[in-house]
Amino acid sequence: MKILESVRGMAFLGTFGQARLFSAACAERTAGVLLQYLADEGRPADQDTCVAALELLWDTAPPDENVAAATHRRLSGLPELGQEFRPSGVQQSAALGLRALFAGIAMLIDQGPDGAVEPSESARALARELDGEGGATAAEEDAIQNRDVERIMSWSPQERTLHVHGLRAAAAETGRDRLAAARTRHGLGDGAPDGAFTHPGSVSVTATADRGDVAAAEQRARYGVVGRITAGSDAGGYLRVDRLADLAESPEERASAAGVDILVAADPAMTRDCVGEWVEDWAGVEEALRREGRQVDWDAAP
Repeated sequence: MKILESVRGMAFLGTFGQARLFSAACAERTAGVLLQYLADEGRPADQDTCVAALELLWDTAPPDENVAAATHRRLSGLPELGQEFRPSGVQQSAALGLRALFAGIAMLIDQGPDGAVEPSESARALARELDGEGGATAAEEDAIQNRDVERIMSWSPQERTLHVHGLRAAAAETGRDRLAAARTRHGLGDGAPDGAFTHPGSVSVTATADRGDVAAAEQRARYGVVGRITAGSDAGGYLRVDRLADLAESPEERASAAGVDILVAADPAMTRDCVGEWVEDWAGVEEALRREGRQVDWDAAP
């Protein structure tokens, strides 16, 4: 099968940085089910541990082995990884997400590209577990992994930095589909208190579950406009919000692009000390601004 050949090719021929991105994308697609399961179980501390691990896996900076080892130890204490744990149904789906994450963090410690194999297998196993008639979900996961391997291995190190937000946005979108399938198949989310879970892949995906409010926020959107941060975090710097679909260069990239990227930099050209954060829509942008206490003058930047 091509998927096996692609992943093995990355394991033997790819770099650690390439394998890290691929593993992060696999973990992202499984993390929604895992985090919703932990919310249903009333385990916010374990949720926080898993979210922190996912953020660490996506970080493009060289890994801190001490931080990775500490995260690995915290994950290893979760009962779903215990040898005596015999999961089925929704527990099985959640455990697969945890294994993808656990293997990805282990890779940050030994920094070998062969660590990409287990996250790949866990993501494929979750797709099979959630599949209905015809195996469409499993086939989709195979196609996604083949595409991700080809793209990641074609990017230069500089291009990987540029494409990481788009890769994560696409993985998060698929993760929402996996979560919806788990809700249908297992009733996942029925026992979670309101506000107990927000989708992984960003600090804040959207500001509200009310889609009317989201639509209203889009009317206030200032995509592509550089604003000056006048108060709050990074005051004196500049901020721009880009729709990922607008940045895509090919029809294939536009089809998979989802969400927006909040860029903060020291200069209006967004070239110095530039950092990004992915959110789902303009409502997510407004929530991120509130979280950081930022006020933006959209007419101040040259």
